[in-house]
Amino acid sequence: MTLHEVMLAGRNKLRQAGVPNPETDIQWIVCAITHFNRVQLAINKEQVLSPAQVENIKEWVARRCTREPLQYILGNQSFMNIKVLTDKRALIPRPETEILAERAINLIRKDYPRFEKFELLDLCTGTGVLALAIAKKCTNVHAVASDISEEALSLAKENIELCQLNDRVELACGDLFEAVKGRRFHGIVTNPPYIASNVIDTLMPEVSKYEPRIALDGGQYGFDFYQRILTQAGDYLYPGGFLAMEAEHFQFFPIRDLLEKLDVYSEPTFITDFEGMHRVCYVKRL
Repeated sequence: MTLHEVMLAGRNKLRQAGVPNPETDIQWIVCAITHFNRVQLAINKEQVLSPAQVENIKEWVARRCTREPLQYILGNQSFMNIKVLTDKRALIPRPETEILAERAINLIRKDYPRFEKFELLDLCTGTGVLALAIAKKCTNVHAVASDISEEALSLAKENIELCQLNDRVELACGDLFEAVKGRRFHGIVTNPPYIASNVIDTLMPEVSKYEPRIALDGGQYGFDFYQRILTQAGDYLYPGGFLAMEAEHFQFFPIRDLLEKLDVYSEPTFITDFEGMHRVCYVKRL
């Protein structure tokens, strides 16, 4: 079969299965297996693929037709110009989370430029992508990437090795701050589970069927982790240290209310996403 025939057949199967963006997905799949880029796809339409290539493409298309996430099929995802491994052990890094990473990087560079060793905690690390992206950009950062999931941490370990950051990113297993008892940090970043329990099954199959529920479930109202993190983080931050969190836009009202009651942090700063919705909140320890 020619490249064009394979792509046409794959696109049609994806479309029939109700997969969003079938044209884009078949391009990603074919590029990964043929090692062509998208320009080469366009100029090599009549190239005959090997039987092995055709079978691999068919297999990946079949997986995608079950609504398995493309990132799990490809096995990797780009984030802040680094490539990390992705599979069912951890949540797929989202583009919106780059806003959190960028804010943390800017804070470290602007407000803590003289720190020879900036101690960072990445709570609910998943793939490890936040700790890795920040450590890549800020060479004075020494990060602890913690998670309650041993499976997620096994994937994070592979990503630490892939990014060659073993000397500056360590792993810790435990339920939030239990993993780092007795330690303090100059900064904490977190993208915790924040979806209400009864909403998860209504999400796209790529999320509800395949991504780890433990990385999604934020309790009855999606606020359980924010409650725990905000009430405990002050004990793990040095004075002047920052806490930066990702959240859904509607959660910023209860976050703000809780911060006012705690009287431990500075006034919160809210950062909007690509659609103008609140996505990141950060505060400093008084």
